[in-house]
Order: sequence, then C-alpha cells, then structure tokens
Amino acid sequence: MKSVLLSERKLAEKRFSCYIGCMESNVIKYQRIAGILRERIRRGIYRPGDKLPSYPQLCELFEVSAMTIRLAVALLANEGLLRRERGRGKGVYVTPPPSAPEKSAPVLRRLCILPAAPTLRSDDPAIQQGVVQAVNAAETSLVLMPALSGAARREYLAHLLDGAGVDGFLINGQIFASGEEAFEVIDSFRERQVRCLLLFSAEDACSRDFLGRNHPGVYIDEQSALASALAVAAAKGKTRLLFAGVDRYSVERSLDVARRSAAGSTFALEPVLFDELAAKSLFREFEKRLLPELDTATTLVLEGSNLPLSYFDALLNARELKPGRDISVFYFEHYCNLDPLFGARYSSVTRPYGELGRAAGLLLERMVLEGTPGEVLRIPADFNDQGTI
Repeated sequence: MKSVLLSERKLAEKRFSCYIGCMESNVIKYQRIAGILRERIRRGIYRPGDKLPSYPQLCELFEVSAMTIRLAVALLANEGLLRRERGRGKGVYVTPPPSAPEKSAPVLRRLCILPAAPTLRSDDPAIQQGVVQAVNAAETSLVLMPALSGAARREYLAHLLDGAGVDGFLINGQIFASGEEAFEVIDSFRERQVRCLLLFSAEDACSRDFLGRNHPGVYIDEQSALASALAVAAAKGKTRLLFAGVDRYSVERSLDVARRSAAGSTFALEPVLFDELAAKSLFREFEKRLLPELDTATTLVLEGSNLPLSYFDALLNARELKPGRDISVFYFEHYCNLDPLFGARYSSVTRPYGELGRAAGLLLERMVLEGTPGEVLRIPADFNDQGTI
C-alpha cells in the first residue's frame, strides 16, 4: 500500500513539473513572439491601422499554440501597440501612435530691457517703440533695468530672475564691456531657461561671436554698407582710406569692419586720432593734420561717434573746398548722434534704428504670442551716396 501511494505521488510530481516546464516554455515563446511583432511595428512593416494575420496564420507562422499567440497579443495590447476588434471586421490591428499633446505657447509674464531709459542712447527710443508695441500686443509687463556692470549687474539680474518674475530679456549688446561678460550673462539665462533676444546696433567682435553661435536677435550689418561705400571709392580711383576720429575704440572698430569689407582689395587703411580739444584747437588740428593728407587717391572717413563734425564742415567752407570735387569724404558712425544737417550733405554709412526697433518688436511678438524660440535677423545698414566721395 505504501509503495502504491509513493508511486502515485511521484507520478503527480512528474505531471506538475511537466506542466510548469510547459508554462515556462510558453512564457519564453510568447515574449519572444511579442518582441518580434513589436520590432516589426517599430520598423513600419506593420503600420498603424494595419490588420495582423489571423491567429491560425500566426500560429502557423511562428509554429506555436494559439494560447502563446493570445499571450503575445495581450502583452502588446497592454502596451498600446495593438487593439482587438470584435464583430464585423474583427481581428487584431496596429494602434496609431498617440497624438502628441499640443504645446501651449510659453507665457512671457515680464520682459526686461537692458539698460534703463535714463541711460539709453539716442538710438534706443526707436527700439523701445517697437518693443513696447510687442509688449502691449502680448499683454506683458515691461521692466527697465538700470545700467549696471560687474557684480552690481549680476546681483540685480539675480533679483529680477528670482524675485521679480522676469522671464524674458531684450539686451542691447553694446552695453557689455567685453564678450566674456556678455557670454556670462547669457549663459546664466540659459541655465535658468530664460529667453533672451540681443540687439547689436553696431558690428564688433562680440556681435560676430553671437552671430556665429546663431543666437536669436537683431544684428546690424555694417560690413555690407561699408563694402558698397568702398566700391564707390574704388570706382573713382581711390586707393587709400584715412579713418579720423576722437574715440580710439570706435576708430579701431571702424577699421576692423573696413578690413573685412575691403578683403582682397588694395586699399591702404590708416587711422588718424585726435584728442578731445577745445573747438579752436580742434579746428587747427583738422587743418594741420587732415587737409595735407587729402590727395586725389585718398578718401577721408570721418568716424563720427564723438567727433564734432560741424568744425570740419566749417573748415571746408572757410577754405572753399567742396566734397566730391576737391576732397573725397564720407562718414561712418556707430551711434546716431551726428548733426542731421551734416548727415544730409555728406555720403554716409548709417544705422536704420527705426527698422531695428520694428524687427525687435516683431521677434518679441512671435516669441511671446507664437511660442517661437526666436531667430537671427541681419538688418543691412545703408550707404547714402551724396556724391562726396
């Protein structure tokens, strides 16, 4: 009796182990088949809306039981890759991928302009006008930041970002003392995922760096305008350009733009720097240092950022010299602070500040209302040929 019970127990254990082995085999098989079907869906062999082969066809294809196929289909249905239809058109279908949720445009609560109104140069009211229009359209509040530098600027920016809810900045790139300072500020914005547009109203190394990095903003293209001025000078047989000014940095920047504009040409480019002297002394300096240099091969470029050009105009009138006939001259200035009467009488390379403001406003509107990250706009500066070369 005891031996019979022992035999029956061994038989039951054997049957149970066979059942477990069969289950383990089916588990491995259905997971393998699910993996094959998943990969075919990923590669587009089975596309969204396609009907899979029937269960008997899949059983024959994979040489497995119907239960294994059902387990594989159930697994992929739970993953959202397949759906089972009953009734008319019954079968297993590939599920279309879920549509991505619509991204709402980021809300720009407060926009900050650097620097603040009391320290803005004469070009900035036009810029502000375009910006204010964009701010009003987007129902966004506007903050004007004091013109600070160094540690004071960093501290104030941290206050705006952390305490004042400012999440967008419009920065005139010329306020930075160096490219390193500019990149430090912009990198701090990027770390906090704060949007920023740059305005460069003159070409310099900093603006070219940001352009090279494709940073969103509006950039003045002085080089193209100066290139057209040099082409006029070359066509009239000029081979030498004298860049005259008071501010060394502005003169050197003009020379830098001119070197790139005149690349491949035979122009000789030379600076002439004046001290900021009293009016009578400067008048004499113009007469002593400039007039003797102005031969038929030379064009004088007056760098007008800080140069009182009315004295030069008075000198020409006193000597009865006519630009375009007796001397070749035009002006090239980075900031819009020239005497309008002087500008109306001489060929010039000018900055279209009104267009700069409108472009900045348009970019801001798109950034705020449409949620675009911003883009790069290059605005050509003008060369107005008044026949003085």
